[in-house]
Formats: sequence, structure tokens, C-alpha cells
Amino acid sequence: MTPRVIVVDDDFASASVLAKLLRRLGCEVTACTDPEAALPLALGGDIDLVSLDLTMPGLDGYQTLTLIRSHEHSRRAPSVPVITVTGRVTADDRADALADGFAAHLGKPVLLEALRGAMARALTLRSELHRTRYTADRASIEDCLQQLHPGAAGDQLRTAAGMALAVEQQGRLTLQRTLRLALGGQPESAQAPLQELSRLANALGARRLRGDLDVLADQLGRADEQALETAAVLARAELDRVIFTLREQVLS
Repeated sequence: MTPRVIVVDDDFASASVLAKLLRRLGCEVTACTDPEAALPLALGGDIDLVSLDLTMPGLDGYQTLTLIRSHEHSRRAPSVPVITVTGRVTADDRADALADGFAAHLGKPVLLEALRGAMARALTLRSELHRTRYTADRASIEDCLQQLHPGAAGDQLRTAAGMALAVEQQGRLTLQRTLRLALGGQPESAQAPLQELSRLANALGARRLRGDLDVLADQLGRADEQALETAAVLARAELDRVIFTLREQVLS
């Protein structure tokens, strides 16, 4: 099946070059220079990958990603993988993009092999195993909330709302700090924040998230940065599913 991709970059030449490379990889590509016009296309449900530039007038890449995720949450739709191809290429830029939910951070000018790796990661996220909105640990999370406040529905809802906020805030900051340290040459210091988030995941009954964080911890200090990034991206995707599952307890 031909992957369908949307490229969003306010620079027409950059969008055209990237679209050409993606077509060489066998993709069907739509290129846009206006992120607002691209949003309805990205949310169509049949897109396999969205590529965003980070620095665009009007909506920048981070704002566009936030709007995509917000619409997906409200529709209870699976998340479309989003990558960034950008001129912002420091180690901190890379760490921040992955912590915020981008599936890959590629510098301009993008290389074909780097783009091929990003596509492979995106298609993994679009697989049946990863595209579900809820975490596979939904039942154990619900049991955990029930044990915290047995029979008290109002208390359970408040706990779920508080847990969702805590997981969202701590999760993003933990991944950002971990990746900044690891990509900045301090992998030993990156272990401590991950352990704190793992304890929170364990207390919630989020076993898959705990497992993904363990995989990420195992990659710290190794020479394979692509494997480190992939582990971080999969952990972030599962983190989003846990957050969604908790919020659904409040809304249901």
C-alpha cells in the first residue's frame, strides 16, 4: 500500500525538494506552504505521515502539531505520525522535538537515508499494534483508580484528571531532560529522571509504558542514536495513550 504523506513548509523550494525525495521512496505526496490549509488534510484519517517545518509564520511546527493532536483527541482518532524537517538542528532542538511528540527530527538539507529511516518509524507507529487510541493497559489503570477510591465515583474522576495532568507534565519534561542529557553526552545523568517516571507508570498500572521506558533506559549510553530516538518515540506514543485513557475516565 502506498504511504500517503503531507509536507508542510512555508518555503516552496524546500517543500518541493522534500516531496521529490518522498516520491523516490514510493510515497504519494501533497505539498503545502500554509499549515492552516494543511490541517484538514492531515486529519483526514487516511494520511500515514505529516512533515512539518518548525519555523513558519502564523502557525509554527509545534503549534501545528498541538492542533493536530487536539483534534485527534476530541475525535478519539488514532494519532498520525508527524516528523519535522527543519533548519533548527542542535541537540536540544532534537531532544525537544522528540519529547513533544515528533516521530523524527531531520535537519535541512535532508538526506534520503535519514528520510527512509523516519518513514520506517512512522509506518511502525501506523501499524495495528501502535495506532490504537487507548493503551493496552486500560483495564489495569481502571483497576488502579478503583482501588484508590473504591465506590467513590467523584473521587475517582478527580484522581483520573489529576493523574492525566501529572503524567502529561512529568512525562514530557522527563523525556526532554533525558534526551537532552543523552544527546548532549551525559547518558549516566539521564537515568534518574526516567526512573521517576517509571515509578509513576508502575503505580498507575501502565505496564507497557513502564516497559517502553525500560527499553529507552537500556539505550542510554549506547552508540546507536537512531535506536535511542526510536525508543523515545515509542515511549512518547505510549505515554499519549496512557494520558488519553486517563482522560476518558473523566469524560465517560
